[in-house]
Amino acid sequence: MKKIILFIILVGMGFLFAELEVDIPFEMNIVGQDFSVTGPYEYESEWMTITNVGSTTETYTLTWTYESLPTDWTVSICNPSFCLSPNWPIPLDLAPGAFEEIHISIHVGSTGGFPFSITLDGGDLTEPILLPFTFNTADNVNAEEILPATKIMSQNYPNPFNPSTTIAFELTTQELSTAKIVIYNVKGQIVKTFNNLNSNSVTWNGIDNEGKKVDSGIYFYQLCTKTNSETRKMILLK
Repeated sequence: MKKIILFIILVGMGFLFAELEVDIPFEMNIVGQDFSVTGPYEYESEWMTITNVGSTTETYTLTWTYESLPTDWTVSICNPSFCLSPNWPIPLDLAPGAFEEIHISIHVGSTGGFPFSITLDGGDLTEPILLPFTFNTADNVNAEEILPATKIMSQNYPNPFNPSTTIAFELTTQELSTAKIVIYNVKGQIVKTFNNLNSNSVTWNGIDNEGKKVDSGIYFYQLCTKTNSETRKMILLK
């Protein structure tokens, strides 16, 4: 089980300002069955849990979106009672300790894949929180991508970090020549891009593409190759 704990820290004060826990018991880069073997099928994820671990009742919003859904595919994100409309904020009224469960349903109608995301906002969050996902059929990625998927990129270290952190990954010399590391903020905006990789690690010192120091908070880093991508989360403290 993979637990992503999302903390928003009040900048400069050093204490917890808002606290939300998101439990995702599956990989965010999802690989489904081989369509060439199974034909059309239904993918059902395990249940994600969103918990208010703070001490006050909060009303958050959840919005999900998708891009480039292949023809003859459908995708739904549902709670135990109903399915949520895409691109439409849904309120989550959560008392202390209360939680909301959601899961992902995908009708797969061909070989292919697409990206989608879930955004949490409102309540006592100071900024929206973006959770990026991808889904691909197994025959839309080759065996070399699937087998090392859990080790192609390591969790950055240290994490949380201040002032710098190292992101390590495993790529061949040929893959390095076209790969890049992209760092995003919780709004999905590109903060820093590392191109022309010449080793299996990069170090980020909290400086953006314009040479400016970024604020403390949650960031996502994505390793992009010609055939694959992998995303993880890190926290910058100041």
